[in-house]
Amino acid sequence: MALFMLQLAHGEDAVVEADAAGRTAAGEIVLERTDHHGKAERVHTYEVDAVTAVFRRGPADGGGYTWLPQPSDGTWWCY
Repeated sequence: MALFMLQLAHGEDAVVEADAAGRTAAGEIVLERTDHHGKAERVHTYEVDAVTAVFRRGPADGGGYTWLPQPSDGTWWCY
């Protein structure tokens, strides 16, 4: 599991635990978990204009942990 922070367009931040986050070709942000059989299940989908930025919690250069920004456009997956 990983921690993802989504900056939402209405001004709040959402911190979500998921196995993966991604941006679809349509621009939606999706969060997925993997069940005990290894099958990915989508736990939440955010519409194109609902999210202004996505970050994953991960190791920073020089140690410690920080929020690592994910691409603001294009299709991508982060685990």
